[in-house]
Amino acid sequence: MQDLHLLKEHLDRMTQELMEVKKIAIRLETIDQEKAERAWKDLMSASEEISQKWEDPSAVEEIRLQREKKW
Repeated sequence: MQDLHLLKEHLDRMTQELMEVKKIAIRLETIDQEKAERAWKDLMSASEEISQKWEDPSAVEEIRLQREKKW
C-alpha cells in the first residue's frame, strides 16, 4: 500500500513539473512570435524607406534588362 502512495506522490510531482514546463513553453512561444512580428514590421518599414530613395530602374525593368541578350 505504501508503494502505491509513493507512486501517486511521484505522479503528482511529475504533473506539477509538466505544468511548469508547459507554462515556460507558452511564454517562449509568445516571445518568439513578438520578435517575428517586430522583425516583419522593421523589414516593411525599411523597404518603404529604400523604395522612396531608389533612383535606379525598377525591379521589373532590371529583370527585363538582364534577360535581354546583348552579344
